Amino acid sequence: MSELMTTTYSMWRLFRNCRMACKWRYIDELVPLERDPNLAFGAVIHDCLECWHGERDLANVLDHIDRTYPNRAQDDHQQADWHLARAMMSAYAERYPAEDFEVIALEKTFEGHIVNPATGAMSRSFILAGKVDGIVRQDGQYFLLEHKTAAQIDASYLERLWTDFQIILYAWYLEQTLGITVSGIIYNVLVKARLRQGKG
Repeated sequence: MSELMTTTYSMWRLFRNCRMACKWRYIDELVPLERDPNLAFGAVIHDCLECWHGERDLANVLDHIDRTYPNRAQDDHQQADWHLARAMMSAYAERYPAEDFEVIALEKTFEGHIVNPATGAMSRSFILAGKVDGIVRQDGQYFLLEHKTAAQIDASYLERLWTDFQIILYAWYLEQTLGITVSGIIYNVLVKARLRQGKG
């Protein structure tokens, strides 16, 4: 029997939308030369939040931001993102010096079988793998911690959170692999500051 192919939610979502694009990205491994700036900035904040929830040391978080943007003195885009990231994380640390939950795991990965819900049969070709930002415990119950950055939070944005199938799917897999009951999702949304650092 051949080895099962490891897949992700992102792969299946792209497959649903465009099979050729899925092949280019996940089979041929073709990726853009440059990452989308919004996604890149979101990844930086994501790493900062992982560091903050793991150590509660703002100095380490700010040091990570400094190392992420080494050319900020010469590059206007790096300088702008550097200022924004430092401002957001400094404000976050001031607003939430402590949380009312206990961190159980950060960047928790999982892997599980893909099961046909009608027959209970497991796929003989694929497995699903994923990673959640965190698992926390509050009042004896387990929750998934999901970090996000947004330009603004409005009714449309909140509606999309309610229909986020990916995190629901991940919760189910973690329940199966860890033997816990996930009671809900804590969305940790950081809104990007609208004020920008001036030059000089």
